[in-house]
Amino acid sequence: MIINQTSGATGETPGVQPGMRLIEAMMRPEFYPHACERVELVQTMMSWLLFAGQFVYKVKKPVQFQFVDAATPARRYQLCQNEVLLNRRLAPVVYLGVSGIAERQGDYLLIADAAATKRNIQEFAVVMRRLPSDRMLDQMMANSSVSGRDIQELAKRLAAFHADASIAKSKVWGSAQVIARLVTGNLAEAQEVAADSMIGDCLTAVQRYARRFLMSHQQSLDNRARDGRLCEGHGDLRCKSVCFAANGFAILDCVESNESLRYGDVASELASLTVDFDLLGRPDLGDELVKGYVAESNDLQLLDLLRFYQCHRAVLRGRLETLESLQNDLPLGQRMAARGNARRLFTLAHDYALGRKASFLA
Repeated sequence: MIINQTSGATGETPGVQPGMRLIEAMMRPEFYPHACERVELVQTMMSWLLFAGQFVYKVKKPVQFQFVDAATPARRYQLCQNEVLLNRRLAPVVYLGVSGIAERQGDYLLIADAAATKRNIQEFAVVMRRLPSDRMLDQMMANSSVSGRDIQELAKRLAAFHADASIAKSKVWGSAQVIARLVTGNLAEAQEVAADSMIGDCLTAVQRYARRFLMSHQQSLDNRARDGRLCEGHGDLRCKSVCFAANGFAILDCVESNESLRYGDVASELASLTVDFDLLGRPDLGDELVKGYVAESNDLQLLDLLRFYQCHRAVLRGRLETLESLQNDLPLGQRMAARGNARRLFTLAHDYALGRKASFLA
């Protein structure tokens, strides 16, 4: 299980990344109170993830972007609490709680309950059950082990989740005016980080398409906010966040940092997953998911919005991959892979805007 919590807008990461002494301590198996033979470390822009035995410990990096402020221990503690609370909606048995990490006599000690009054707590970690990597949807696709039944189950779970999700602020975050501001802002920021003129040309074509769509669909977008088709959803659905474990289905890694990024049209949530299916070379599974979701939700209008939101999601993720490629604290190979992913995503957004099949799938 690899959890990659990145979403939102561009920003600046502080030049100093404190915490590596802590991470070195957490790499020792004896740091943990449970059985653990070895510890594996995975980094993202936002977090260190330590895979220790049957558990995963997620420590947030002291970073600050436009979409999240994790610069202080108090902010990181609140983000950890938010992450557990929000992700229990779709993965109740995975997210176990928040532990504290105290410094004592020059070393670090794991405190089971971060909310308990303890002196010298330096940091916090979200504690999760470790899930089988071969049952994550992206790995299942790589192994050609995804069935039509799996996709139907995913469609049914998503439709039920969206039906139960809060719509209290759907008009605040889901009006046509707010969506237009979000989409055009995302495109403008993507243009700023575009690596070359070819990507710039792709984004210009996407901007033209988005502008036309927003002008012609203003009323229908407002109506969807009014009719409850916008809700407090996941915010960043990815295939690598979906698990079909034998002991239960789970979806991980919802956006915990910003309410406005969780609220969105259900069409945008479906678009996020179909972008992944296209990137992974299985657009047929994306079609099957959308078909199943529409049947469960009776949301036929979603089909008219899907391509627009696919463009938006591809640009958003391309911008985030570009940002990841610029993070000097990440391994060089990971940064280079992010740059390649960004190019594919921006190209995919261009293909969506032109209404054609992804060029790298042809």
